[in-house]
Amino acid sequence: MRTANTHKNMARCAATATLACVLGLGLAAPAYADTASDLAAARTKLEQIGTQTQQIYDELATQTQALDQTAGEITQKQQEIADGQAKLSTYVAGEYKTGGLSLLQVLTGVDDLSDMLNRLFYYGKVSDKQAQTIQEVKELKQQLTDKHAEQEKNVATTQKKVDELNAQQAEAQNVVNSLDSQLQAELAAEAEANAALQAGINASTAEKATVSNETAGTTENTNNGGQTSNNNNQGGNTPAPTPAPAPTPQPSTPAPAPMPSAPSQSVDGGSVVSRAYSKLGCAYSWGGIGPNSFDCSGFVSYCLTGRYCRLGTTGTFMGWTRVSDPQPGDVVVNSYHTGIYIGGGQMIHASDYNTGVIISSVAAGMNNNYIFVRY
Repeated sequence: MRTANTHKNMARCAATATLACVLGLGLAAPAYADTASDLAAARTKLEQIGTQTQQIYDELATQTQALDQTAGEITQKQQEIADGQAKLSTYVAGEYKTGGLSLLQVLTGVDDLSDMLNRLFYYGKVSDKQAQTIQEVKELKQQLTDKHAEQEKNVATTQKKVDELNAQQAEAQNVVNSLDSQLQAELAAEAEANAALQAGINASTAEKATVSNETAGTTENTNNGGQTSNNNNQGGNTPAPTPAPAPTPQPSTPAPAPMPSAPSQSVDGGSVVSRAYSKLGCAYSWGGIGPNSFDCSGFVSYCLTGRYCRLGTTGTFMGWTRVSDPQPGDVVVNSYHTGIYIGGGQMIHASDYNTGVIISSVAAGMNNNYIFVRY
């Protein structure tokens, strides 16, 4: 029986060790980290396209306004040409002749040679002057027409750019939507995997405790079986039996190391985010805990507690309970940096000496291998 129990215990220990190895592999970096990084990059690209689109819309509006103005000037010059032609065709004050009158009509009613010469002189001068003015206006109108055609070409080119940017914006939005859906699915899978991992750890812990108890019970039964009863020895000076040697202590399976857990207190995410926003623009200083300068962990400590103190370092935060559905007010952390998550893939953190406390995307601020934990 003892041999059977020993083999059984050894099998259980082997199974427990195997499970621990499998669970250890399961503690790798979150699977959704790459998707979150891609999503942040796609959102940045979408914002850039939006900025470019707004700029090109402004350019299109300016060009369209100039086009309308040129069209108005062309209309004005067309009216001036019509007015000039009307003047040229009108005989003014009995001496000015129209271009539409014949020379015979001009000379009709001539009283003498002097009158004829005067009429011919004024007819020619007025006609030449009006014709010159009309020609100048026509040339200006042609310049405006050419300008209008060039402006129409520019507007068409700009409109093409607008259409292209709109298409790029729609494509970028589709990428963002797709990555966001993928990230949500991966976060859900991560949460399910974490639940299964915790269940496996709990089962492993219980199995180890069972193996330890059974080993201790087997040792106790063996020691009790080796004792000798002296109840049948009556009378006389029977020497006392030699005491049995003390049982050799049996090694026991060490208790599993406790899993890190979040601090017992809880905080309001809205308050944490509000404190983070209140320190935007503050300087970065190594070891700083406020009120006007912080390092990254000092800044997170202030946001979580509202006090100018230090809860710990990034290593401390890495040991807190991870969350797969990060909410505003949670902590984003890796081995060398940390910040406060504010939602939408963004965080506020004490970045470096050049920028101080800023808002940035999580992917840009943490680079890789980051996790989310809750205080």
